[in-house]
Amino acid sequence: MRRAIILGALALAGCAGGANRSEVPAVSGLEAAAARLPASVAGFTRGDTAWLERDQPGMGVAVDYAGPGRSAVATVSLYDRAGGAVPDDAASPRLRTEFDTAVADVLATADGRTAQRMSESGRSEVPVPGGTPLSCSRLDGLYGRQEVRTLVCLGVAAGRFVKIQVTSPGRQIRPVDPIPFVVGVTQAARGQG
Repeated sequence: MRRAIILGALALAGCAGGANRSEVPAVSGLEAAAARLPASVAGFTRGDTAWLERDQPGMGVAVDYAGPGRSAVATVSLYDRAGGAVPDDAASPRLRTEFDTAVADVLATADGRTAQRMSESGRSEVPVPGGTPLSCSRLDGLYGRQEVRTLVCLGVAAGRFVKIQVTSPGRQIRPVDPIPFVVGVTQAARGQG
């Protein structure tokens, strides 16, 4: 009998606690997706995180990564442009439009810098085991006199766009293949890794 009273009191306390759930901050879907991004993947190490969503709703979060021996730098962005859940369909018009915008943004940023010139040299799809492929664009150019390569990929993870940008010198002492990083970090963002 005493046990039943204690269990009943605990149940009531649990119900009462449920009424004040707004006081306890819940982990948002964006925070959960960002938390899934690994500390390291394919030789890249996680760096700073910028929570853009707080000041610019829809712009999500950007996480920096450094390649092996700092031979490359990468940024992984998760966002939805305040447009709600992004369909996980490689043929989606919304995904196609965002991919074109992502590539144009990188090219525009390069054009805005006097010491940097970039141009698109090709597009491809990168398969991601267990999910839809990523659309990728390879950009080549110069930063001052240094040849640089940038790979911009876009797909969907956790109902948001996942954009991955990897930049490295054109001539590398320690060559870095960005594809294993791109695939690995996408799988992690999707909860597949």
